[in-house]
Amino acid sequence: MRIAINGFGRIGRCFFKQALGEPDVEIVAVNDLGDLENLAYLLRRDTIYGLYEKPVEVRNGQLVVDSHNIFVYSEKDPAKLPWKDLNIDVVVESSGVFTSFEKAQPHLNAGAKRVVITAPADAATPHILPGSNNDRLTADLVKITSDASCTTNAAVPVLNILQVNPGIRKAMLNTMHGYTASQSLVDGPSKKDFLRGRAAAQNIVPSHTGAAEAVIFSQPWLKDVFDAVAIRVPVITGSLADLTFLASRKTSAQEINDILRQAAQHPKWQGIFTISEEPLVSSDIIKNPHASIADLTHTKVVGGDLVKVLAWYDNEWGYCASLLKHVLNLKNLL
Repeated sequence: MRIAINGFGRIGRCFFKQALGEPDVEIVAVNDLGDLENLAYLLRRDTIYGLYEKPVEVRNGQLVVDSHNIFVYSEKDPAKLPWKDLNIDVVVESSGVFTSFEKAQPHLNAGAKRVVITAPADAATPHILPGSNNDRLTADLVKITSDASCTTNAAVPVLNILQVNPGIRKAMLNTMHGYTASQSLVDGPSKKDFLRGRAAAQNIVPSHTGAAEAVIFSQPWLKDVFDAVAIRVPVITGSLADLTFLASRKTSAQEINDILRQAAQHPKWQGIFTISEEPLVSSDIIKNPHASIADLTHTKVVGGDLVKVLAWYDNEWGYCASLLKHVLNLKNLL
């Protein structure tokens, strides 16, 4: 598959590193408004993941990584990108700007065969999560899909598994999420959310999360019985989904953990959902490729039907591993 990446920020670069060298993937082009030398530098050196093991250089206006020559563009309007001439199969839309079906449509108009949005999108865009509902990826599905968010990918496997047994009547998600570029390093004005204007590395910041809608878009059975909030915390990555739900029948912490253990062995969840039975902190799961890591040491049940489950996730690396699976699942639809 011939891939183009639109937006070479945290997610774009993380996806690039995981996808480069994948047998069925050829990264053909990157589009980003940043300076090319700076983009190469940021690909080479990363505060979280360290020095990239592959050589990176800029040569004749192209990005050259481990002998792979990648076209680089700096175009604001996706409709003007040369996706047709480059025979692009899938555009990974990771700019954070074109996050609706209508806004992503110009990539198709420019000649791309499909687009995957790396964020929660709108109701018109199917939200497809590997392991959870990727059976919806059929030839007659629209050409633009969303891989939702890192938090959605962490929560949905747990919700899917426990909806089958013991069943879920209603649920609430609280994600303790590492800070991101949408926040400020020091206190400053913020148009959309005053709280996100407060110093990210010095505060616990209550916030909203796109997972509140994205979970329901991907799992319609949760409509009217699910909501979510986010607490931004001063870590650079490594987040924790705190799920509380009312079970459909009486259960116990031991049974919940047994159900999650069994699910982690099922083929459909391999590489997507796993468990941990040893004490963990956020730095322990950095660069873990699983979208969701249930921490069985903290499972609680109150009164037989009020259940709490915690699931860790690297909100960059784990999410991009899921994103890559989403892209690879499109191969047979091209």
